[in-house]
Parts: sequence; structure tokens; C-alpha cells
Amino acid sequence: MFTQQNKRQSAARNLGIKKAEGKYVIFLDADDLAEKEFIEKLVRAVGTAPGIDISCCSYSLLYQDGRTKPRKLPSGPGKQILPGREVLIDLLKETIEVWSGSALYRRAFLLENNLLFDEKMTMGQDIDFRWRAFFHAEKVFLEPDVLVHYVQHDISVTRAFDPVRYPPSTWLDPALFQCYIEKNNGKDERLGYVVQNMVVPRFLLRRLRLYVFYGLSDLFWQTLQMAETRAVLKRGFREMAFISPGISLKCLSFLVSPEIMYRKYRIQREKIRR
Repeated sequence: MFTQQNKRQSAARNLGIKKAEGKYVIFLDADDLAEKEFIEKLVRAVGTAPGIDISCCSYSLLYQDGRTKPRKLPSGPGKQILPGREVLIDLLKETIEVWSGSALYRRAFLLENNLLFDEKMTMGQDIDFRWRAFFHAEKVFLEPDVLVHYVQHDISVTRAFDPVRYPPSTWLDPALFQCYIEKNNGKDERLGYVVQNMVVPRFLLRRLRLYVFYGLSDLFWQTLQMAETRAVLKRGFREMAFISPGISLKCLSFLVSPEIMYRKYRIQREKIRR
């Protein structure tokens, strides 16, 4: 048993990675529910072929009223063992979902690549860690069975609306992941395209929405006045038109009628706060 001063979840997980003595690491919260074969199947998966650094399983969102929403991984021949960057692209495109509690990592792989959680980040640190881990993974095993359940609570970070506790400067910024790829000799043109033209616009939209939810109206309007912001929105409108029409339309809406989007999010904010 190890203890340290309360430094948020990322610091606790990093301590766990460093102090663990086993071969594998899984990140679960105390109230999440795992099936009996959860660990057994994921550990067995790592040993099915050389070079598997991460094994993942399907999972379900478990709500307090008993409802569940499965998040299934693909199944079938040729879909279980894939290169890490191939799975990363699917994660970035959001065609598959991996939750921090539905993946098992080789501990040596994490340490060799200095894969720790960013302790300065207050929102999106799980996503950031996952992106970097899959970027470095040689191979990933995808287990289609639902083996773990992610318990959903009424109160979440995005509903806390506390810009002091979760300042925007500490939110996940996919542009930093672009820099990370470049620094680590990532020359995959497809990966770069997905990050720049799909991920960056999508996260910009989420950031603008959160600005309104957090009551940061000045920051909302200042961001929209930036030339870089307009360039990202134009790119998202153009590149996402056939891939995700909803995202494309939102990008266009922010370009031509930001007042409507602002009012829409204000209404949503008030509904959630009731």
C-alpha cells in the first residue's frame, strides 16, 4: 500500500505505474464493475502473439437507473490483432472506443516509452494518455466481449462548471499531440491528416461549447475572433462534410452564425444546472 498527498487522479495513477511489481497495469475506479474473466482474458490476449503491448475489451456504460449502453469493439477474422497506430487512427476518428478501464497495458512498455499521465492536465488526461500509448504500441489486441462496466454518475467534470478547478489552459489540446507525433518521428501522413483535419476541429467545437457551459463568454468570443480558429473551422467544414456531416455543419454554424450557437449552448447549460 502506497500513499501520497492528494494530487488528483493522474498523480495517483502515475505512482501506481511506477510502484507496481506485476507485468500489467489496468486503470479502474473503485465503483466500476468487472466480469470474472476480465483480467484473465486480457492477460491471455497479450500472450497470443509477439509484440502485443495493449489488450482492450468491449465495455458498457452502466447508469444509476440500471440502463446500459455497450461500446463494442470490432470482431471477426483479421480484426483482433492490429498495429497500434491503426487502432489509434480508429480512436481518433471515433469509429471505436476504448475507455481507460477497458485496456490492459504492459508495464514495461509504459516505462520504456515514458508513458505517464500528464499531471498538469485537468480535463482529457485519459484521452491524452491513450493517444500516446497507442501511438507507441507495436500491436494491440481487441477483445469483442463486454468484460467491464463503466459506472455513470449524475455529477461529472463537464457538469461541475468550475473554471477555477478546471481552467481551460489545462484542458486537452490535440494540437499538442500533433507536436508529440512530430517529436517522436511520426511520419504517417494518414495519422497526421486525421489529427489536423478531424480531431482538431472536433475538439475546438467541444472547447467552444464548454466555454459557454463554464460561463466564459469573453473567452468564447475572443477565440472565435482568432484567425487560427476560423482556419480550423473552415478545415472542419470542408474535410468533415462527407465523413461527419453533423460536425461539418457545426463548423459552418460557428463561422456564419455564432450568436445562434452561443444561445443554444446557454439554453443547454441552464437545463443541466436545474
